[in-house]
Amino acid sequence: MLKIITTLSVCLLVTLSSFAQKPAPVKFGDILSDVVKMKVYPKDSSAEAVVLYDGGETYFEIMGGNIMITQIIHERIKILKKSALERGSIKIPVIRESGTSQEFLTDIKGFTYNDNNGSPTKDKLTKDMIFQEKASETVYYTKISMPNIKEGSVIEYSYKKQTPMSISHNPTTWYFQQGVPVERSDYKITIPAYFYYRMIMNGYLPLALNENKDVNISEFNVNGLQYHFIVLDAPAFRDEAYITTESDYLSKIDFELASVNWPDVLVRDFSLDYNNLNKTLLESEQFGQQLKRNGFLKDIASEIKTKYKDSTDRIQTAVNYIVKNVKWDGNNNIYTEGLKKVFEKKTGDAADINLMLVALLREIGYDANPVILSTRDHGRIHEQYALMRRFNYVVAHIEKDGKDLLIDATDEHLKVGMLPYQCLNHSGWLVHPSFPRFVSLEPIERDIEFEKAEMKIDEEGEMKGKFMKSYAGYSAWSARKTFKKEGKEKFLEEIKKAKTNWTISKAEYNNSDEISQPMEARYDVEMSDFVTKAGNMMYLKPMISEGHTENPFKDTERTYPIDFAMPIDETFMASYEIPAGYAVIETPKNVSFALPENGGKFTHVINVLENKITVTSRLSFRKTTYTPDEYPFLKEFYDQIVKKHNEQVVLKKQ
Repeated sequence: MLKIITTLSVCLLVTLSSFAQKPAPVKFGDILSDVVKMKVYPKDSSAEAVVLYDGGETYFEIMGGNIMITQIIHERIKILKKSALERGSIKIPVIRESGTSQEFLTDIKGFTYNDNNGSPTKDKLTKDMIFQEKASETVYYTKISMPNIKEGSVIEYSYKKQTPMSISHNPTTWYFQQGVPVERSDYKITIPAYFYYRMIMNGYLPLALNENKDVNISEFNVNGLQYHFIVLDAPAFRDEAYITTESDYLSKIDFELASVNWPDVLVRDFSLDYNNLNKTLLESEQFGQQLKRNGFLKDIASEIKTKYKDSTDRIQTAVNYIVKNVKWDGNNNIYTEGLKKVFEKKTGDAADINLMLVALLREIGYDANPVILSTRDHGRIHEQYALMRRFNYVVAHIEKDGKDLLIDATDEHLKVGMLPYQCLNHSGWLVHPSFPRFVSLEPIERDIEFEKAEMKIDEEGEMKGKFMKSYAGYSAWSARKTFKKEGKEKFLEEIKKAKTNWTISKAEYNNSDEISQPMEARYDVEMSDFVTKAGNMMYLKPMISEGHTENPFKDTERTYPIDFAMPIDETFMASYEIPAGYAVIETPKNVSFALPENGGKFTHVINVLENKITVTSRLSFRKTTYTPDEYPFLKEFYDQIVKKHNEQVVLKKQ
């Protein structure tokens, strides 16, 4: 089975082989009438389409003195719903420029098959259905518009694409999984012995075939290895709740050129281990060498050292200076265009800003160094293989009290040591001249929300009172960013839109700029629809609008880990003064239950004292990531929370 971030080099794959019976080859144009007649895909009745066959073959050849990577694609798709008709329009990017980067797209052919009262018909793709679209000076799209596409059609097409081999042009990533079911994904690659590629395998789907064999490649007058992989019945990839990015989970094979060994001509190693990657960055004019040119920061550093003696104050002041004087342009990077230039321009990307912070902290006297990482939407890094392209972000690092302290100066709402949400992606690499290593990106803060309501219920079932919400940790970071961007009026307007049963007469916000304190929102409010009156009975929803009403985990099974990014704490407390003449005759049962291995806890307690009902509901998730094996417990945990939060308190007029 392909496990997530499982990485296997070519030499390891030589030892692997599947003993399953090899599926028969699929021939172009060989379509079964039952497939054309099919109305619903039996293995996924909700599918808008199904990829019946996704075939790819990659090999190397010599053309015009250049070594080309040639890929032949053969795709067969069944259109089941109108929403999938766009799959009949295919766009293939092609690089068109002079020199050795020119790509070639040839041998395009295709057919559309339809059912005509039980008999299949066939429409041929013609030249007038293929046209070019310019995307940039060097990139064009070849657009294919398949003929006579309708609900129920089967489309089949193939083409050959040739790409010049280079360090940057590796064989195209092969995806075994798509957004719709794939009945058979079949990939074959033949690699001459002159070239050594790492094959980086990712995902969760089992291989129906994993075969490799020695072959003779006459064009290169050398032996080589041919690999053949097949995945059968791949389910549609669905964007489930609480994942990073789909590239972390999709079943696929990536390729990375490691070395070239051309006898008597060229021997070159392109591979990087992390020590080499570390050295490369330290020597880079756009990275490590910039940290040696800190003269423009000396006066600022001297002022900070003179004014502040406490270490914490010095660090905070340095961070504040960078935050206030260099604005983040919203872009991620690991290289800087030049720290002095950015300092003068007063705007820059993540690398510009955080490398400048490293430089300033060094001037103050700290052993500050950069940490490179990959943001959540960019995918996880590979700790087994050092791939520079996997990194897209930089933060600053110092050791304080024997612990790693990671600092990001792109955002004024972040505390020192707190990384933005997009950087909470498991691990990064500390670029250090003497002690480089992986560092954990686990958050030091939690996502904390505390809510408190004090309400009075009148005889008509309407409620009036005060509501307070406190945001701390990542909740405060998110709320402050929104509050700063939108302003008080817009922030309040969005609250009113979300709370349709609230009528807010007064709103007050505290600590919206003070990141060392929780941000608070206080409202004078009237609420409706949380008490149902029926004759002499009242039914109170004690969680009002703040309860969990839906389980985000709906599937019976889960293939992927659940990634919350940070621990979560939610507390809701409320008191309700009931109208005179009413008595509480029924309350939900108090409960307390936990996830296995202290992974989370939920408590829900309701008490009645004279004419007051109090409710306290607490929910905590103590881990950032839960495995698929823990999913059934997590799903049941949420089911119980939703059930409890929907229960009512029953009142009766005496």
